[in-house]
Amino acid sequence: MRMRRLCALAAPALVPVVAACTHAEAPLTAIHRRALADSLVALFDSISAIHRDRPDTGVLRRLHPPTDSVQFVEGGVIETLTGDSLFRRVRALHLPIHTMSQRFTNRTALLLDADHAVMTAAETVDWRDGSGAHRYEGTLTIAVTRRTDAWVVRAYRGT
Repeated sequence: MRMRRLCALAAPALVPVVAACTHAEAPLTAIHRRALADSLVALFDSISAIHRDRPDTGVLRRLHPPTDSVQFVEGGVIETLTGDSLFRRVRALHLPIHTMSQRFTNRTALLLDADHAVMTAAETVDWRDGSGAHRYEGTLTIAVTRRTDAWVVRAYRGT
């Protein structure tokens, strides 16, 4: 499905993102690390609000600021989009959708430092369009960066 391309990033493409996110900084305490990880996995709830028959465009803007870039890769195809172009694409792709729901289970977060993390979750997306009912099941991995007091998505990888 064309919509699935928006949520896919090949594993090798995450390596530069992860490498770029690591830097010397005072280590996080175990309590701080757990608290950040717990708050980060809640981002999956925000992402699921974007993929509904009427997408939450406010959440979309918060997770993907207009001029920031986000990378999507599926197989050998790598795309880098700005938040604005992603916003327009999501709105257009949702036009033929009658109903849609996205659920995440087994959510985990790996903190690289206080401002960077990589998260994974099992993903199930059910949608109905003019051709009937469809389902996608896989694993979604996202790389995020803290920007002031909010986390923003930098890369997606779907399997």
